[in-house]
Amino acid sequence: MRRHALRAVVATGSGLVHAGLVLGVALRFGYDIGPSAYPPHSLLWQYGGLVVLGAVPIWLALEDRLLLPIVLITVLAGAAFYAELTPPGPTFRDVAELEPGIDGATGITVVEHGLHLVKYASPWYVWTLGAGLLGAAEHTVRARSRWLPAPGLDLPRTGSAVRAGLLGLAVGVVHAGASVGYAWRWGIGTDSLTVGWMLVGGVVVVGVPVYLLVRHGLVLPTAIAAVLFVNSVHSQQYAGPGDPHGLYAGAWFVFLGLALLGGLIELGVYTVDDRTGFCSS
Repeated sequence: MRRHALRAVVATGSGLVHAGLVLGVALRFGYDIGPSAYPPHSLLWQYGGLVVLGAVPIWLALEDRLLLPIVLITVLAGAAFYAELTPPGPTFRDVAELEPGIDGATGITVVEHGLHLVKYASPWYVWTLGAGLLGAAEHTVRARSRWLPAPGLDLPRTGSAVRAGLLGLAVGVVHAGASVGYAWRWGIGTDSLTVGWMLVGGVVVVGVPVYLLVRHGLVLPTAIAAVLFVNSVHSQQYAGPGDPHGLYAGAWFVFLGLALLGGLIELGVYTVDDRTGFCSS
């Protein structure tokens, strides 16, 4: 019990350090993300979220010996810090300077060559969910591998159809909330019909892969779904024309197909191995 408590303390401390670094550097560059910029509930969501984002991968590494969650967050955070700390630095300009003659433009600030850490910090829930999905896939691989170190937690490798379905539904609902919530912030899907379609898709596009992971041990569908989700949001942050996340949330059946294709390939590999013993030899 003491060991688990110590790991939780270390993970929480890592989350606090992560939040402090992100906020400290962002404030140093003059971004308006200080405590005065948010109401109390938003402050807890944004600042607490950064702590969670930094703590979850560390906790998974300490408790379950998982590396992929740390790799994902390190790559995302590293890219944001690198872009922020290398020239050219951010330039703050009034819209009136860029587009003279626009009525009411004075007081509206545009940031050029910046906002990388703000773009990293805002969708913390997306990165956290992606890390969790990749961690679940890695746990399954480690649990059945002869060559990789076993995971630290002894979780059931398979489950009943009902248990797997309920878990897939729960994770799908969380994903739908994160995906549609992020889309709403970008003004994607403003009518009720589109939002409903995206919500249904958000549940299915991740819920089905998680079901296949828990029920049948297929790893690729969940891993592919996680990568596609994270990539859609990251691309949206730096997109030019078009809405990559809008495409992901609206045409979710295409991305579900890609995840299921990965599952078919994985199933084919297992079938060949069962017949030939090639991978087990």
